[in-house]
Amino acid sequence: MMKRIIFLIIILLMPVTVHAADFAYGGDITQLNYIEDMGGKYYDSEGKPQDAVICLAECGINTVRIRLSNNPGKGRGDGQYYMPEGYQNEEDCLKLAKRAKAAGLDIVWTFNYSDYWSNGERQLIPSDWVGEIKNELGFDVTDANFLSAMTGEQKKTVQNKLAELVYSYTYRVLKGLKDEGIAPKYVSLGNEIRGGMFFPFANTYSAEYDTKAGVLAFDSREGTVKCEKDWEALTMILNRGYDAVKELFPEAGVIIHVDDGSDFESCKWFFEQYINAGGKLDVLGVSYYPAWSKNTADVCFEFCKQMKDYFGMDTMIMETGFNWSPVKKDGYAGQLVDIDAYKDIYPPSPQGQAGFLKELALGLKDTQACLGFLYWDPVMIHVEDADGNNLCGWAYRESDDGVEPNVVENTTLFDFDGKALPVLDMLRETAPKKSYVITEYADGVLKSVKIADKYDKTASYLWDGDEIKSLY
Repeated sequence: MMKRIIFLIIILLMPVTVHAADFAYGGDITQLNYIEDMGGKYYDSEGKPQDAVICLAECGINTVRIRLSNNPGKGRGDGQYYMPEGYQNEEDCLKLAKRAKAAGLDIVWTFNYSDYWSNGERQLIPSDWVGEIKNELGFDVTDANFLSAMTGEQKKTVQNKLAELVYSYTYRVLKGLKDEGIAPKYVSLGNEIRGGMFFPFANTYSAEYDTKAGVLAFDSREGTVKCEKDWEALTMILNRGYDAVKELFPEAGVIIHVDDGSDFESCKWFFEQYINAGGKLDVLGVSYYPAWSKNTADVCFEFCKQMKDYFGMDTMIMETGFNWSPVKKDGYAGQLVDIDAYKDIYPPSPQGQAGFLKELALGLKDTQACLGFLYWDPVMIHVEDADGNNLCGWAYRESDDGVEPNVVENTTLFDFDGKALPVLDMLRETAPKKSYVITEYADGVLKSVKIADKYDKTASYLWDGDEIKSLY
């Protein structure tokens, strides 16, 4: 009993802090269940085994991104590659969301609206939706012959159906989250949709659509069809997604996300066209990788200010990353490359990664025009079998079901063996913090606390005698 009293007295006197969520220190955990099921394990900086989500939360991460794909699996990719069955689908992403909630983390929920990787040039219509359109309307939207001969009326019919599917799917998935008591702070409609979505029905520029690879192209070849830009279709479709979000979570910020982050003219073009066509959104989402943008963080800071001045909205850095090793474990380069501007400042090393992310995080916060950053990918570590063969990759081959290389294993926040890198210590030191304020203490037991942040808002937490629990 005396030990318990002494412990409680110490608690009352100690300055206890937790990480705040007003500025997002975030990371994408979509691949976590996959990596763990393949045998990946995580350790803190001292080498002690630890749950990856808890480790991230204790090291300053207050927000996680979870990317939902419709129905990944063999035969539902781009014809050459597919994503593994059972991961990034609803069941898998719900498990991740529950883990995030249990750790007290905010959630950025992304709808890929695809069974496969999507980006500025690739946006494949989900295979289940292809089947529903064919069964209901009689149109095969993957067939080059149909697409080439499609009338304007037929195209409009498909676009209206896609809008209906986006609404019903978005509503159903988010209703499932709500039923589990999970409320995402942000919802992102699409992933890097600079070129539009659901090609060739809602693209943002006129191009050739390669029906075999599922990508926009600028040259005509076998299997391509001409497709005209259609901003009205894109905004109609995404506005239905926006409506579904707001019906269930009116306080959630809806993000529209493009690549080319830090390129003001490129992003201005997209968002101006989108808004002028009647598109709804709350947050300007962009990806910023110095390796691909070929510029430094200070350019990104100025970019956020320019976007805020022009559109009157804040930016969220939906993706960013930096090498902690110049090569993957096999000695080959990963997907990110070095840029000359950083070679003598932040080399591809654990210290260089920590230095870059510290500059980026603190600089973005200082702009007063950015809501935070989401690192990609913090958890997709290297995993190998007893013979040293790689087990995890970005996709699997349709031809032989072999795994492609893990191209981000040298950009994660854990090393090749799953041990926390120095960047996590940096995040712990610099992340926004809140202080516990005791509100009830009776009969020798701390009953509850409140967390007061700099805006004097409070959130109640429970105390079970041993630790502070989640919101009630």
